[in-house]
Amino acid sequence: MLVTSRFLSAVVVVAAATLASVAAQAFDRDITIDTQDGPRHALVVQAGGGPHPTVIVLHGALGSGTGTARTTGFAEAAARRDFTAVFPDGLDRQWNDGRTGKAGGPDDVGFIRMLVRQLVADHVADPRRIYLAGISNGGMMSFRLACKAPELFAGIGTVIANMPEGIVPCAARPVPVVMINGTADPMVPYRGGEVGLRGGRGRVWSVDKTAEFFAQRAGCGSRSAEALPHRDFASGTTVTQITWRNCKVNGGVSLYRVEGGGHALPGRRALAPRLLGASNFDIESADIILEAFDLDRPL
Repeated sequence: MLVTSRFLSAVVVVAAATLASVAAQAFDRDITIDTQDGPRHALVVQAGGGPHPTVIVLHGALGSGTGTARTTGFAEAAARRDFTAVFPDGLDRQWNDGRTGKAGGPDDVGFIRMLVRQLVADHVADPRRIYLAGISNGGMMSFRLACKAPELFAGIGTVIANMPEGIVPCAARPVPVVMINGTADPMVPYRGGEVGLRGGRGRVWSVDKTAEFFAQRAGCGSRSAEALPHRDFASGTTVTQITWRNCKVNGGVSLYRVEGGGHALPGRRALAPRLLGASNFDIESADIILEAFDLDRPL
């Protein structure tokens, strides 16, 4: 039987893709950590052997670690930059982020501390370059961790999240911070106040107050605003990048203000846009955040 070179090339491509897929899956694993609140779980998408820069991604309320790995683009953005990505699960699909009016709850700060220790002990994470990224409730939890466990993290990235009002005092240290927020968010109000479509889910600072707080902590000087190229004409949204300059940290502090944006992850389709508002496709949230973390390289 005569086999053409084109057929052989196709076989080689398929085989290579299969091997790459198997190799990638070999580095993905679930880990379990015993805590005072019971067993806690996280999905680890490992960049390779030995310690790597690592981003811990916290899902939004009603989400999960696995779902966040599959749908948000953070796993892919991390892989492109040779980062390990970790996707833990909150108890009952939410995080105890410290908002006023939400007393009690699991010790999520303790859980993430234990998770970090495990990742370092297993030689998965480089302890100098462990970052946090969070969406909505997970973003608020990221701010809480920046305040209550600041020594663990080299940078923070959040999407559709503001600082919870209940976090006082806050011991945040100078780190790069990226925030992405929609001005028409009906769940987490841009100007701060009550969280939720009808309120009653605790209170948060405004976006501007949150960003200014971290810019001051990072020792930043002046700020500038720039309208980003507009590619997404269907949603009626645009993006303004506000950057604080002359900071003490690489990567600085940035706010991506989605003009007219709702409670949605830019770069991904909005869930229930009639209820939660429009998304935006001028930027990809995961890439924006991981790019800032990638700039934060040790000298």
